[in-house]
Amino acid sequence: MKRVILSVAALAIGSFAFAQTPQTIAAPVQQVSPTATAIIGGNFSDIDQKGVGSDATVQQQGTANASFIEQTGTDAANRNNVDVLQWGNVQPSISGHLNYSDILQNGAGNDFMVTQQGDLNEVFGTQSGLDNTAIVQQGADAPQQAESNLSLVDQDGKDNFAEVQQRYDNSKASILQRNDVAAGVGNRSYQEQIADPNMSSGHVAIGTQYGDGNTLVQMQQGGPLASGSGNYAEASQGDAIDDATNAFAQQLQQGDVNEAYVTQKGTDNTSFQEQSGNQNLAQVTQANNPVNGSNLYAEQYQEGTINVAKTEQNGANHESYQEQNGYSNLSVVFQRGGVNPADGNVAISMQEGTFNNSFISQKARGNHALVDQTGDGQTSTIEQNINSNSAPNGDGFNTASVIQRNANVPLTPQIQRAAATRRHF
Repeated sequence: MKRVILSVAALAIGSFAFAQTPQTIAAPVQQVSPTATAIIGGNFSDIDQKGVGSDATVQQQGTANASFIEQTGTDAANRNNVDVLQWGNVQPSISGHLNYSDILQNGAGNDFMVTQQGDLNEVFGTQSGLDNTAIVQQGADAPQQAESNLSLVDQDGKDNFAEVQQRYDNSKASILQRNDVAAGVGNRSYQEQIADPNMSSGHVAIGTQYGDGNTLVQMQQGGPLASGSGNYAEASQGDAIDDATNAFAQQLQQGDVNEAYVTQKGTDNTSFQEQSGNQNLAQVTQANNPVNGSNLYAEQYQEGTINVAKTEQNGANHESYQEQNGYSNLSVVFQRGGVNPADGNVAISMQEGTFNNSFISQKARGNHALVDQTGDGQTSTIEQNINSNSAPNGDGFNTASVIQRNANVPLTPQIQRAAATRRHF
């Protein structure tokens, strides 16, 4: 009977659609020195500043307002800043609706802050240079519910900071940061989205960073299964051309039917994912084949039912820790180790509840796998000594341990590693 159970579990793992179907955020065409008029019934502001130092403040109240700001600064006490406020209550009458803010800054020491209240608002901000700050706030507590808003921030340089906060539901945020300065200080990106009741459709957060030493944090909170679709978070650091070194990504999601994806290319990168709810998916890909990496760390924590956690690491000296509490959860780890036994990877899976399934696959040499399951109906599969299709290859010097215990047996569980570290700004 056990052989049959394992076969069914293997089929389930093989048939699960782990391939990510990435979300996309369609960006509006950013206008420079626009000549178009505002929508009928709205106000229109166009500010074009050149030269030394520039300060701009725009406040618009009502519906269908548009603000366009372009700044080009040199230095002049290292300033250039923008403050835009577009506001109005959604109820009892429509206000704070269909507003648009477009900001283009070029130079050192730029910063902007945009606050929008209401529905169907858009922010598009672009900054070039060093030490920039971009803060976007869309929505707040009732009555400024703020549904279906869009925020896009694009920063080029080093030591930049971007923060987007969105409230209510069905909003989208994208932050792109390029750290292309040699030996430069990394950039920081923070996205926080909270889906309150009403329709409670989930949010979309996409963070992309290039270069070394970057930090990316995404926090999302959604509603229950009956309220609609969950949240989607995607963190991408580095690519096949520009590896990311010393990158940090953290994703925290609360609610049901959420998806979280982290992709990191390079070495010495760290990823944390935490999900609380049901039918959630967390996936980490670090230095995916054929790109090799080293010293990668991935940690995943899930609490609820029918959740899936997957980690894929390519290279040597990696660590993967997974912890799941609930029932009918699935944890999957794929690791491709190094040539020498000392270069092996570590995979630890801890599950507590019923009918959980753990699958660990390790290629090459010197790997260590540990599975600790508490409860009834658990399944564990560990595969080692698997030849890789390309170097590094070989097998041997692997260790594997599986502990399965009934919940009523007073045994000391493994030390919980997941959800132990937090990164706050």
